[in-house]
Amino acid sequence: MDITGVWAHRFADRILNGVEEYDELITGLKSIPTPVCEGFKRKPYDVKQGLLNTMIDYTFEKSGWETQPYIDTRENRKSSQKGDFAKTSKEGIKIFVEVEFGNVASTFRDFYKFNLAYSLDTYDCGIFILPDQPLARRIDTIQNFNGAKKLVQEARDFINLPLIIVGIGAGKEIDLLSIVNDVNYWKTYKTEDFNTIIKDHKELLF
Repeated sequence: MDITGVWAHRFADRILNGVEEYDELITGLKSIPTPVCEGFKRKPYDVKQGLLNTMIDYTFEKSGWETQPYIDTRENRKSSQKGDFAKTSKEGIKIFVEVEFGNVASTFRDFYKFNLAYSLDTYDCGIFILPDQPLARRIDTIQNFNGAKKLVQEARDFINLPLIIVGIGAGKEIDLLSIVNDVNYWKTYKTEDFNTIIKDHKELLF
């Protein structure tokens, strides 16, 4: 995938400037090809979003990012809310990450999680990863980088956690039918199937 946009809120870019773990995250995103399969869904939706999510999970977990981290990291936890990824940098910066390929309502749930992290003082900075508009149009009717950025710009005070919004584009693509020439094989929506697919087809990554 390509990084097609980066926008910072509350000086998050200064907080993460030169931070190895942030650069590692960006490099990881760039290493992932976008899985496409014409015919598994009606046109123009050819990007296999569930598999893409699993590929991102695999890549980040391999780099040492915690998956499904609790937002409330205190010993006497009171909230069971979880995010997508988290990591503490070598400098001690606690980073909280959400990846969103859902609709506007899902975006507001993510914003709630970022604010919860701020309120609990459990994370220092957030990273919000969304598709750019061209990629979003190939996945479904979902939120995109510009839409999320506009929401924060229009109501700057409703997100308190320093936040970097990262837009991703399709970049390098991999035609899933070139791996298994069977549309029905790629119609699965089960996470366990995606994990098996990645295990059996390492050519999907890097």
